[in-house]
Amino acid sequence: MNGQSRTLGENEGVSILYCHGWGLHFDPSKNKIRALSKMRPVDGITVDYTLHPQVVFERFAAELKRHPEAIVVGTSLGGFYAAWLGAEFDRPFIAINPAIAPSKTLQAYVGHGVNHVGEPFELTQDCVTAYEALSFRLDGQGTIVLDMGDEILDAQATLDFVRGRLPVVVFDGGSHRFDHMTELIEDRPHLFHTY
Repeated sequence: MNGQSRTLGENEGVSILYCHGWGLHFDPSKNKIRALSKMRPVDGITVDYTLHPQVVFERFAAELKRHPEAIVVGTSLGGFYAAWLGAEFDRPFIAINPAIAPSKTLQAYVGHGVNHVGEPFELTQDCVTAYEALSFRLDGQGTIVLDMGDEILDAQATLDFVRGRLPVVVFDGGSHRFDHMTELIEDRPHLFHTY
């Protein structure tokens, strides 16, 4: 699960480092990535979230260092990492339907299973417990984006947690997969430019 890929955007310039969610791969053919690539070139890697969170962070960080002007965009667990990377590297980030408490939300996946792309995984309790020492980073220059219809993560709890600490963009309805990327890009293009 360490593949790399790049999707060129229509407008060259500052790239976007995309952090995918739990059980997924970075896939440039996905609608979200294709929509983002209309704003900026999109780069991403596939990480194995069954590894210790520090190892995952270091893999994303190595990719971000290759693109020092990149904006970090992440969804779900990738949103957790987008906020962490943004704070650590002083990079703007957009966390979409982010996992704000992975030590709790990943509990449902402890053990053996098959991820969203059909690959077997084993997530250990030790890996999930390691997230207890990590807080969702609120000290970066980022924006939280929520679909209030998220059926996996509690969007209202996320909104309550970040409100007054980070800018928030909220869409009624939608889903955990985030159904409003086109609207986000069209209505808030400034989010995709460096600060």
